[in-house]
Amino acid sequence: MILLSIVKPVLILCMILLYITLGWRFLKAKSKLQISGLKNGVGSLAKRKRQLALFGVLFFLIYFISRLLTELWSPGMLMVFNYEEAARGQNPNATRFNESNILSEHILEKVIQRGDLKMSPEQLSDCLTISTPLDSEKLDVSQESDLKISTEYWIHCSKRISLHHTEPKTVLNFLADVYREDFTLNYAENDSVLNLSFDDLEGMEYLDVKDYLQMQAIKVRDYLPSQSNESSSFRAEEDQETFSSLYEKIQNYIDIELERYGAYILENGLSTKKDTYQSRMQYANHLLETTRKKDMAAHDVRIEAIDIYDAFMTRFVLIPTYDVEQEFYMSRTKVGVDYFADEATEFLASATELVEEMEHNSYASAQVAKSQAPANAYEEADRQIDNLKTELLNLAEQSRTLCDTYVAEKRDGYIQVCFSSPSASGIAVNTFLLTLLFVIALGGNMILEPFCQDYSKACAAGRKTWGLRRKNGKTEKGDAS
Repeated sequence: MILLSIVKPVLILCMILLYITLGWRFLKAKSKLQISGLKNGVGSLAKRKRQLALFGVLFFLIYFISRLLTELWSPGMLMVFNYEEAARGQNPNATRFNESNILSEHILEKVIQRGDLKMSPEQLSDCLTISTPLDSEKLDVSQESDLKISTEYWIHCSKRISLHHTEPKTVLNFLADVYREDFTLNYAENDSVLNLSFDDLEGMEYLDVKDYLQMQAIKVRDYLPSQSNESSSFRAEEDQETFSSLYEKIQNYIDIELERYGAYILENGLSTKKDTYQSRMQYANHLLETTRKKDMAAHDVRIEAIDIYDAFMTRFVLIPTYDVEQEFYMSRTKVGVDYFADEATEFLASATELVEEMEHNSYASAQVAKSQAPANAYEEADRQIDNLKTELLNLAEQSRTLCDTYVAEKRDGYIQVCFSSPSASGIAVNTFLLTLLFVIALGGNMILEPFCQDYSKACAAGRKTWGLRRKNGKTEKGDAS
């Protein structure tokens, strides 16, 4: 095929040589050109029209077929990024998109490995080029409205790649597959948070199991809103679940199922190691009490600071202001007392939460201390744990299925790849124009050929006459002597 790609430049070179020959013949025979002679030349050309037409048809067919086959063998590849963030120059995970990654060295190395190509990344890079439709547009960078971000990229593979025993389309297919996998792995939504593992539950305290499952459920729940904000109405075909309905199911799992399990454990005072658990709760309350005292001390300091402020300094100030809709209003500014009051409220709320947590720990420790739960109570707790794990795994799998379906349907796999198909009509028009130029050059040479022959004969006769005269002149000089 690489030999076929040489046909086009060879034909164009032949046409250029014809025009050079035509110009040379015109300059050579212009002194012999007359209107009557040109008419005779055109008349003689009419007799050779079949020969001229044959050359024209051959030129058309050879050029058309070679170019059509070459473009079929070496098409361009269009890579379209069709997710919402692409128009803002971002990857799906909101990081900055960089088109140079498409032909980066590590991508090309993977392409070479996958295709078992006998070449280096540098050699492959020399055969690949990337461009965008915006490259041909003249944009006024001083105008913000003219600044555009391309979401389409044309990638071309040089025909020289055949020297390495492969084809351009094959290389482009490998490149598309490798880059799509790399893009999805590094820049798409990362759903690894949905890969739940319960290995850490082995030997864990029953109440700690509740906290651990709650942490896992929150991770799954918090993964859904990012998708829901983009398409809250998207619904899976199989179970008709939406992001909102799954979010609500997971929230109910936390608020109802886990709380029901926690209440059962507290009611029966279940614990794997009673003494260890009581000691841990006592130590946890000691740390919480220390933190509570710090918060209350910070709260008291700010209340004292508020009391020290002069009454005149605590008055608020109104400033004339315009809102976003250019409506006038008087804005109230904060003074130091306002910030102290807000901080005092926050510290008090934190201390209150710590007191509640300490009360919960004390209650749990007391329940464990007086517990005389039978063996079947522990069996029931283990059964509930298994059910909770199974339910959470099902919710995580439903979330993964819904997100994968959304990516496949709504984002269409992030990247679409298609190959350009040659336009037979466009190639035919271009070939016809080149053929017309070829026929004009060939016809012009045919017209000027008789004049050039006459000019050559005249020059030859002139040189012969000049030689005879010179010879005769030498003979006369010899006789005179």
